Amino acid sequence: MNEDIAKSVARSTTSMFGQQIVTWGSTFLLMIFLPRYLGPVNFGRLYLAQMISGIFLIAIEYDGRYGIAKRIARNRDRAPQIIVNSIAFRVAIWAVSFTCMMTMAFSIGYPTPVKILLVIMGCEMLWLSAKTVLIGSFLGHEMMQYTSMGAIAERMFISLFGVTALLLGANVIVVAIIMVTGTFINFLICVKHARRMIAQRLPSVNWSESLTLVREGVPYLLWSLFGVIYYRIDALMLSLFTPEKVVGWYAASYRFFDVLAFLPSIYSLAILPVLSKLWGKEDLVLAHTTQKSQEFILIAGIPLSIGVYAFSRNIIDLFFGLTNYGPSVLNLQIFGIGLVLIYVDIVLGTAIIACDRQRQWATASFFAIPINVVLNYFMIPYTQLKYGNGGIGAALATLITEFYIMMTAIYILPKELFSSSSVPVALKALAGGIIMGAAIWLMRLTPYVPWIAQVAVASAVYCTALVAFRTFNEGEIAFAKRFLTIRNLKGAFIPHKEPKS
Repeated sequence: MNEDIAKSVARSTTSMFGQQIVTWGSTFLLMIFLPRYLGPVNFGRLYLAQMISGIFLIAIEYDGRYGIAKRIARNRDRAPQIIVNSIAFRVAIWAVSFTCMMTMAFSIGYPTPVKILLVIMGCEMLWLSAKTVLIGSFLGHEMMQYTSMGAIAERMFISLFGVTALLLGANVIVVAIIMVTGTFINFLICVKHARRMIAQRLPSVNWSESLTLVREGVPYLLWSLFGVIYYRIDALMLSLFTPEKVVGWYAASYRFFDVLAFLPSIYSLAILPVLSKLWGKEDLVLAHTTQKSQEFILIAGIPLSIGVYAFSRNIIDLFFGLTNYGPSVLNLQIFGIGLVLIYVDIVLGTAIIACDRQRQWATASFFAIPINVVLNYFMIPYTQLKYGNGGIGAALATLITEFYIMMTAIYILPKELFSSSSVPVALKALAGGIIMGAAIWLMRLTPYVPWIAQVAVASAVYCTALVAFRTFNEGEIAFAKRFLTIRNLKGAFIPHKEPKS
């Protein structure tokens, strides 16, 4: 990865990581209060409504931030027209999706609170779809610091008012209203800063071009739709095959697992416009950048995967409480094993889109749906009958599906993007993970080391092992020293001003 590319990716990643650090605190605070004050049943209802609305939201978001970012990265002068056209056709799709979602809810016969939650989140889908367009535009301009500002405001609002409401005895409906209000605030902030990309007045909708975007966005839609279905279908099937409290147990483990997927998500957003510009022009640089991305994500994912597995009981106890959410521990352990697969899959999927192979990726995601549905169909009832926790089967189904996705992504990507030079780095990261796991095992032989201290020591052991194995070359170390300055780190939390385009 050359110096300019490394700076661009590091700048965007640092900006979004700064957002993540700030929002993490509010997210974990809410995570501590929500499950305890709502209880497994209502927490499960909230989670179920979010998963169902998330499935229908994908149709409204259409080609999502990736397709928009790639178009704008390659032709920034067209950004205003792309933004207007992209938002226009989403409004019509929202009306259809909202109607279909509520029809499904009444057909299945969900409890009234779930139906009300779906109405609230159905309204939210309208501005979330427009926000997705704006985020894709910021991404295409490599100006992610402004989306970070909106995300921080959203999470701070939700955590402050959400926790206050819970302490005052608010029910799940009130909590949902606070959540969607937070996302609306985020949307307004994105609208405000969108003027930095659009100096002139917005053009009128060009419906002919809008239909062209619809046609071009079909592969992105299919990939996103199929991907979200197999990520979220487990909650829907759990609600059909198990009691509501089982959905709540599963929601607790999945929530924490989902939070930890932040790093590949952030990195993939930062690297997408870079890879998109390189494709077909500088293939050697593209291959090297993709290789380094794979190495980085493995180095980050392996210790997190080991840590989640090893400390799953402590995590559930801290955030949710073992009294009501004890069965969530095994679910989280399974998710911990699959965490590194998620990390790899997200980065590989980003490279596939940048290389214009989204059609093949959509096909692969399509076949993931029946695989995941069939696995859930058999494994949820089996684990519910045998262990009283159908979430075990749903978590295993997710793990197996992610492995299929990883193997398919490797097959789809151009072979020239893979390099044997990545193998030693992967082996060193794996060896460091094994040493880290051994350190955790040794510390657990004595009851005198608190688990938080074990986490800190294990992390230090892993980093020391990477250094001892000389995982990073001199150029990478030198770049890190140059980039990790007070000024750059400060920019992660205080976005720098940019001139209007």
